[in-house]
Amino acid sequence: MSLATVALAALTLLYLRATAQRRRLKSELADSRQKLERTDARLKEQIRLSARLRSEQGTVASLALSLPAVVRELNRADLEPRRVPGLIMQLAESIFRPGQLLFYRAFDAEEPDQPIELRLIKHHGVADAASVSRIRFGEGRIGWAAEHRLDMLKEDWGNPVRTEGSRVVDNTGLELDIIGPLVNHHFGKEQVLGMLCIGSPGVPLRDEKLMFQLLTNLGSLAMVNAAYRSKFIEQANHDGLTGLLNKRSFLEQLPPLIYEADRNAKPLAVFIFDIDHFKNYNDTNGHPAGDELLRTLSRLLKENVRPGDWCCRYGGEEFIVAMPETDGQAAMLAAERIRAAIESHAFDYEKTQPGGSLTISGGVAVLPSDGVSVEELTNHADQALYQSKHQGRNRITRYRGVNIGDGADDHDRPTHDDSAMERLQRS
Repeated sequence: MSLATVALAALTLLYLRATAQRRRLKSELADSRQKLERTDARLKEQIRLSARLRSEQGTVASLALSLPAVVRELNRADLEPRRVPGLIMQLAESIFRPGQLLFYRAFDAEEPDQPIELRLIKHHGVADAASVSRIRFGEGRIGWAAEHRLDMLKEDWGNPVRTEGSRVVDNTGLELDIIGPLVNHHFGKEQVLGMLCIGSPGVPLRDEKLMFQLLTNLGSLAMVNAAYRSKFIEQANHDGLTGLLNKRSFLEQLPPLIYEADRNAKPLAVFIFDIDHFKNYNDTNGHPAGDELLRTLSRLLKENVRPGDWCCRYGGEEFIVAMPETDGQAAMLAAERIRAAIESHAFDYEKTQPGGSLTISGGVAVLPSDGVSVEELTNHADQALYQSKHQGRNRITRYRGVNIGDGADDHDRPTHDDSAMERLQRS
């Protein structure tokens, strides 16, 4: 074998070894690149998860701070139903930080056989609220979710299983990322109370639907409780037969009215009256007719007082009215208007009454001239009422500090021919 052949073989071997080494280095470099890319991807994912975790921790912290205060407000004994949506929206703001937020209340249809209507009562971030202020059940995505009582995420609308095969078209222009109903479960029935709609949430949450359901469940519970409390308070403060304030509630309201009138140096009048010969009406016509009479008279009373006056069924057939910012002359005019309205009304069976018509007798006392306390005003108005009875009934008497039968001047005691209205018009 020649020297040239040996040298060529050696060079070939060296080339093959160099090529193999270059391939190995290239493969190792590719592996290193892949490892670096995977490491970089993992690092980015960790950064993303860390940011999401910090965001969720911030949301949880915000929820932990706001939830107790909101729950305390929702649990107040004097919570009014109209305040609940604002409190739920406040909680939704702290959790989702949304670009849009809407709260709808459900109302029965104004006409029979019409669908329930959703009315927008609170909103945030909505440019044209008027165009979406009213939505009927089944109308668009909000109405569809209300009708089917479903919580829906944005991606759920493309899932035929979630939409039950329906293609729900929405033309509201709203950003409806999360929507769902507030439902009251009562004796196996489900009643939709309203809808909560969240658009463009600023905080991505892993369990966003669960957090949303926390809001809607809390909201529906609070709305029902507030409605029941309001109803119970209404029943506790009002007479069941007439719908007027009862005596206990009226006597609780009167001291603040007196204090306010005294503080502002304003008059306040108290008018007490009862039905003349009511026992005769009951005995002659029966108690059901007597109850209907009290209901009708109460309606007439409410129709003939100002919005700021306080009307009460004081007991049996006796009634009392508090008239803020009303002096003696104005109070007598108001009382006479009520007396005349009752006398002129055609009550059932009124022909069985003495004189052939149903009438009232009353007395008026005014702060501060006739008293400065609840006891003084009510007692003095009551004394004036009995003066009206003593003078022949069907009249109004202003308290003058004179007892019954004391020979007081007759011009202060109106008769059928000399009514309070006529005396005041002459003065």
